[in-house]
Amino acid sequence: MDMHTRHAHLFTNKTQRGILCIENLQDGTMHLMTSENLAKDIQSTRFLLDLGTFEHKDLQDAYERIGLEAFSIKVLITAKDEENLATLLAVQEKRLMAQGKSLY
Repeated sequence: MDMHTRHAHLFTNKTQRGILCIENLQDGTMHLMTSENLAKDIQSTRFLLDLGTFEHKDLQDAYERIGLEAFSIKVLITAKDEENLATLLAVQEKRLMAQGKSLY
């Protein structure tokens, strides 16, 4: 899979919205968040984590303790224009918890 296919949200002029997933690759714990601009929010999330000012304290503490290399920030779902992001978020959190995943 080439870079343009895998990271299509980074190579488009159209703003894409959806659900972002920040995953701790060591223990599999995830944090999901809605985004009205996926490419911008991936960059700003990484920036806030690097600065130590991310809004979720437990995630920020883990990031500082184990480092950047142990985390993945990715698009979980790209939403259609008419889809409600809060509803998508709730559905995905419920699905992941049913699979036994831990959430921040």
